[in-house]
Amino acid sequence: MAGPNEKIVREFYEATAPGHRERLFSLQDAHVVYKMPEGLPAGGGRFEGLEEVRDRFLPTFYGAFDVRFVPDQFITEGEHVVAVGHIRGKTREQGVPIDVPFAHCWTVRGDALMELRAFTDTAVLARALGAGGPLESGRPPGS
Repeated sequence: MAGPNEKIVREFYEATAPGHRERLFSLQDAHVVYKMPEGLPAGGGRFEGLEEVRDRFLPTFYGAFDVRFVPDQFITEGEHVVAVGHIRGKTREQGVPIDVPFAHCWTVRGDALMELRAFTDTAVLARALGAGGPLESGRPPGS
């Protein structure tokens, strides 16, 4: 059975689905910190506060990618919850299919998400933005 911190993280991923996003920001602290991989081709770096996440990270990332984060597993230890899953979707400009694993390490305090440390195969995402065929992590194009 999921504890309260895991439930909040699960709610976050459920809220990323179209038609359910109104809850997305209420799950996060106003001072939430996103630590995205520096090599992320759209939206890499550190973002502090909901305003910066909303105004800088989200338009950059979702301007390049039309994807969903699909968690397959949750690992919880105290205030830390790790979500492991796949980024699935496509690039917006060329429609290149994407299926890349991710790990999100969340810090939860009280009833709010405080910090996200994200890990993914940034090279696959970068290639997808410049490629014309489907790419999956660990698999060369055409395999």
